[in-house]
Amino acid sequence: MTTSESRDEAVGSGDVDFDHHSLTFRDHPHEALAELRSRGPVLHSSAHDGFWVLTDYASVFEAAKDDARFSSAESVGIPASGMPFPILPIESDPPQTQQLRAITMTPFSPGTVKSLQPDMREIATELIDAFIERGECDLVQELTTPLPARLMLRMLGFDESTWRSWVERVHLVIHDRAHDLDAAMTAAGSLLTELGTEMERRREAAPTSDLYARIVHGSVDGVPLDDVQITMYGFLMMLGGMDTTSGLTSNSLLQLCVQPNLRQRLIDDRSLLPAATEEFLRHDTPTLGLARTVTEDATMAGQSLKAGERALLMWAGANRDPAVFENPDEIDFDRENKRHLAFGVGKHRCLGSNLAREMFKVMIDEILTRLPDFRLAGEPVRFSDAGEVHALRHLPVIFTPGPRRK
Repeated sequence: MTTSESRDEAVGSGDVDFDHHSLTFRDHPHEALAELRSRGPVLHSSAHDGFWVLTDYASVFEAAKDDARFSSAESVGIPASGMPFPILPIESDPPQTQQLRAITMTPFSPGTVKSLQPDMREIATELIDAFIERGECDLVQELTTPLPARLMLRMLGFDESTWRSWVERVHLVIHDRAHDLDAAMTAAGSLLTELGTEMERRREAAPTSDLYARIVHGSVDGVPLDDVQITMYGFLMMLGGMDTTSGLTSNSLLQLCVQPNLRQRLIDDRSLLPAATEEFLRHDTPTLGLARTVTEDATMAGQSLKAGERALLMWAGANRDPAVFENPDEIDFDRENKRHLAFGVGKHRCLGSNLAREMFKVMIDEILTRLPDFRLAGEPVRFSDAGEVHALRHLPVIFTPGPRRK
């Protein structure tokens, strides 16, 4: 990036009519991003008080790695989250970002996540047992949503039987914020209140080793986190742990329904699952993009960005950039280039990436094992807004009934 001269010239040549919270974008996000990318990698939209949209791999990668010029501290959403305090650690900048992430790094490490696989299998077995004899189910409502939610509550040390209440509020915050801010903020307030109650429980009870206890007793530079920091950190655990993995899994299951040859390959050769996981992450990225705030005047891809302006880094656009991925709209389990940006890149790379991958593989493996001939039984239903997470609300399927395991 270089110092900018004039913003007006760039905006005049780069204005686009683009709203990532629209129904049109929800229904055709990849087509929309491809069309934008064909007009230029960095363009300006007047929606939501104006923002830049970055759609190619090179621009998204550059911005994501440059925390000094593309700050996460204000809000990673467009429009801004509406929360009175930063959602930590995602809405922070280095070095605070690394210091905050260090508090929960161990629970999300590859080794710890691997040790959680029996828990994932146990929950998956229980959930599938509940519908396997029926020969029909809603895979989102009955598996891909409850499993990540229950596991996250278990990790946090919360009552996992209350998963539905947590999920309903998380969905309001993520999927309704741009269209019904009051409902989203009411749900957010309820979440924060309950997180505050759990915080006090941790302080009054004997020490525990759960994830939330780590946050409650966490510190930065020897200074304990305050109440606001603790509850906002817990808030992020809920947002990240209860929606995106279900979004990835449901998007991918839909692909296996409409492309049965892919499903058969995985049934025949389960060793393909790790490579398939990376390809589904690239092709069906649930978090389509996150925002940054420009901190100084600069030029990027010929466009003049001004300090204080907002930029939306479209991970999904980068992941289907034909300059980087050959035949990007195709799902290719044998693809050699696996350097997708589904989890972001740099200091803000998704803290829960290991956990998401493992849960995804377990759910896909269990489905292919226990209901291998699953097929669509009706129209899949998406959430009305894909601006934050592109995900299915319902995925009705039918299959040959099978026996319970327990």
